[in-house]
This record gives sequence, C-alpha cells and structure tokens, in this order.
Amino acid sequence: MASYRVMLTSEVLLMDKPGRRERKSILHFLDHLASDPFQEGDFQENDNDGRVVQIKIIGRYALTFWADHAAREVRVTEIAEADVPN
Repeated sequence: MASYRVMLTSEVLLMDKPGRRERKSILHFLDHLASDPFQEGDFQENDNDGRVVQIKIIGRYALTFWADHAAREVRVTEIAEADVPN
C-alpha cells in the first residue's frame, strides 16, 4: 500500500516546541502513521464535527489525528501537553 500524506493544521505548528527526544518520537510516529494510517491511538473521542479521532500519547504530548481515507491523508489536528501522571 502506498503511503498516506500526514497533514498538520496551523495550530499544531504553533505549539510549544518539545524537547529533542520527544520531537524525534513524534516524528517517528508521524512517519509510521503515513505507512499505516489504520492504526488506533491510545484513546478515542469525538471532535466538534462528531468525527471519531484518535489520541496517541507520546512522552508528555497527546497527538490527535484522524485518517481521511478518501484523500489518502492523515490529519493531525492537535499536539498538546498530555494530562498524564508523573
């Protein structure tokens, strides 16, 4: 199967910059998403449009995404600090 494109919203680009190790982990996960867009996150919830989105915890960050299979894209809509216990 050909890779999907991973698309980021402008809000994602405005996030606080993660440290080098977390940035590397996030980029690795995004590459993996492109080659396997059917994977699920650690959690699921509905977005404002009622669409089921996946939430993947990577270090201190929660990455929200959904796959647009018709467009062959994975849309990353948010990367925010996760509410995870220390």
